[in-house]
Amino acid sequence: MPMFLSSADPDFETGFQALLGMKREEAEDVDQAVTAIIAQVRARGDAALIDLTRRFDRFELTTETLAFSPAEIARECAKVSTEDRAALEL
Repeated sequence: MPMFLSSADPDFETGFQALLGMKREEAEDVDQAVTAIIAQVRARGDAALIDLTRRFDRFELTTETLAFSPAEIARECAKVSTEDRAALEL
């Protein structure tokens, strides 16, 4: 069951500690889920991102709100360390 936390909530610390205490998924389960998500995005592109965001984040995206300008992309990419970039490349 999803748990939604906001640092502005007065009981945030209690909720956050409860989240940290929850059972974690096994690494194999996580690997399988991530592999399936990546496969969906590769196969379906933006449509998959929109569907997955709706499913996991309960947030509605559109192709218009999903887009970033080339300047925004360049600016944010410049912030990523070489080590982190290498870890993200598939």
